Amino acid sequence: VESNTMISRRLQRFGEFGSTCYSSSSSRDPSLKYDFLPAEAKDKKVIMDVALNHFIFTAPHCVALGITRNSVKELIDSVVSKSLHDPYCYTIIYKESGETIGFRLMSVAHRDKSKDFEPFELDIRKCEENVQILASIVSTLKEQIWDLRPEANKILRREVTFVRRDHQRRGIAQHLLHLGLDLDRLRTDGFDGVQSEATSIANQTLLAKNGYRMMASAPRKSYIRQDGQPIKFPDATKCAQLYYLSLRK
Repeated sequence: VESNTMISRRLQRFGEFGSTCYSSSSSRDPSLKYDFLPAEAKDKKVIMDVALNHFIFTAPHCVALGITRNSVKELIDSVVSKSLHDPYCYTIIYKESGETIGFRLMSVAHRDKSKDFEPFELDIRKCEENVQILASIVSTLKEQIWDLRPEANKILRREVTFVRRDHQRRGIAQHLLHLGLDLDRLRTDGFDGVQSEATSIANQTLLAKNGYRMMASAPRKSYIRQDGQPIKFPDATKCAQLYYLSLRK
């Protein structure tokens, strides 16, 4: 567990990103019980642990597809490593126990993919069918944005936002939505907008309530296995959807 001094230094280091940020519209203030710390490369292990021990057993797409730790570990490693390359990620620490109970991962995407940071080469074709389906659904939505926003050359992507089940419904996701994002600075740095491939009904509802526009949905045929069996969700989620918040004035 980090000391208060260490936490303070980390917040000061990244404080410039919070000067004109969006704040939670919720009457609840989760910062009273939780620390929201800018994530760095050294936080990769704890983020991976939360993702592999909690996220994949909670996220509707992962549950519906029967994703396992071993099958998805390399894909999650890729997403976490890519996201931690840029200063837009957070971990969530429950003050009472010092546990990391969630995270927000964001990455930078360019129309010119040669400018994107890729931590290592990942061959999805070698993964299990369930992981291939998940990766195909998400990656297809990701790439659609360049056709839907032909004027955009650089976008900030919400990769994964996760809060452990026993800490949900406390205003944390709302608080995290734009935490630490200086929208004027993002515009100056050439970002056209913020993109999210929302894979749960809860996330889709959150984004829609906060000014994000639903741009596209994964087609139903994406949710049919090779043997013809449909993929069934454990909740009201119907499909992954692409949401976008334009930063253009």
